[in-house]
Amino acid sequence: MKDAEKFLEAAGETAEYTRQYVKLQLDYLRLEAAEKLAKTASSVISTMVIAALGLLALTMLSLAAAFYLGDLWNALPLAFLAVAGFYALLALLVLMFKKHLLTNPLLSTFIRSFFD
Repeated sequence: MKDAEKFLEAAGETAEYTRQYVKLQLDYLRLEAAEKLAKTASSVISTMVIAALGLLALTMLSLAAAFYLGDLWNALPLAFLAVAGFYALLALLVLMFKKHLLTNPLLSTFIRSFFD
C-alpha cells in the first residue's frame, strides 16, 4: 500500500509540474509573439511616417522643378506637363521592374523583422 501511495503522490506531482510547464511555455510563446508583432508594427509605422515625409518633400521638389522649368521655357503649363511626364515614365519603369524593386525587398525585410 505504501508503494502505491508514493506512486500516486509522485504521479500527482509530475502532473502538476507538467501543467505548470505547459502554462509557462504558453506564456512564453504569447510574449514572444507580442514582441515580434510590436517590432513589426513599429517598423511598418516608422516606414509609413518616413514615406509620408518623403512624399511631401518630393511634392515640394516637383513644384519647384515645374516652376523653374516654367521660368526657363516661359511656358508654365508645358513645364508642369514635363514634370508629370517624368513621373509617368518613372511609374512605368517601376511597374515593369516592381518584382525586383519592391516585392522582393519588402518581403525579405518583413520576414527578417518578423523572425529576428
